Amino acid sequence: MPRLSPQAKALVYSNLEKYARSGMGMEKACESLLSQPRQGSAERRLYRGLLEGIRRGKSIGDALGGAGGFVSPLEHEVIVAAESGGKLEKGFGHLAEYFRRIDRTRRKIVKGLAYPIVLVHLAIPVSTLAVTAFGSFRLDGSGAGEGIFRRALETSGWTMLAVWGGVLAVIFLAWLLNRLGRTSALVDAVLRRVPLLGKARRAVAMERFTQVFEIFLLAGRKMSDSLAGAARASGSGLIRSAGERGEKIVAAGELLARALFGAPEAFPDDFSRGMAAAEESGQLDRELAEWSRFYSDSAAEAMEQLGEWTPRLFYWGVLFLVAWLIIRAAFAYKDLIQNLLNFGG
Repeated sequence: MPRLSPQAKALVYSNLEKYARSGMGMEKACESLLSQPRQGSAERRLYRGLLEGIRRGKSIGDALGGAGGFVSPLEHEVIVAAESGGKLEKGFGHLAEYFRRIDRTRRKIVKGLAYPIVLVHLAIPVSTLAVTAFGSFRLDGSGAGEGIFRRALETSGWTMLAVWGGVLAVIFLAWLLNRLGRTSALVDAVLRRVPLLGKARRAVAMERFTQVFEIFLLAGRKMSDSLAGAARASGSGLIRSAGERGEKIVAAGELLARALFGAPEAFPDDFSRGMAAAEESGQLDRELAEWSRFYSDSAAEAMEQLGEWTPRLFYWGVLFLVAWLIIRAAFAYKDLIQNLLNFGG
């Protein structure tokens, strides 16, 4: 089934944001978007699924959630929260910017991986051929021939398979943990301790939390409902768990500050103190808007760093692999020289 890339999703949500901000109905917006030429099949299926869902009486969030499986549960949570708060354009705008960052980061990582990938594809065959040739050398010539190249090719193939198998296993594990971290506080806590990745996850989750919280407050929702809804839309297991506990605290008549201070693992101290002061002074909406801008800048910076350092870490891993291959070839050459000296002696 066709999939939507981060770049395509950024375009989709950017288009939907324009129509939502203009006040045009989503049904008319989808009809207009479907009439545009040169669209991808996946993009057209999403718009068509959204249009059909709306015509069946579904909410925009639920219609998008059922539009061909293109929308993740996290995107669905954000859209539902924005729609229920009457700020659909802000939800679409947040998702558009989020996927723009993902696309920029991926492009930067892929660009940075070009050299180490070429290096590993050259180093493994060359070093394997050298080791095989040195190990097969015989003074009577019996070890020479096409068999050396065949054995070197087979060994290189298995080595490359092992290397790429390890890389794919790491990618799959990262994808799985990222999905689990959206609802599991334990997994999210572990991921937050990973350098670079943890900082990016925390900034993006807090940006989403503050934006959705502000939407709910401006829509006049109850404080307890606003806290719980923003926590669910954050995409962070820690914040989600803290929101569930905080909802009960606030619903019992306690201040929001108590719920925030009671979850230091989810909410930074500076944020909690700022929110406490804003709650007492009646400036929660302004405070949330300021924190939203702060975490938006932090998320952009963290994603930039992630895009810079991921290729570097991979490159260092390749350097260690190449160093090991060189050492292995050097030992094979040493054994060859030793055998020649022993024969000569």
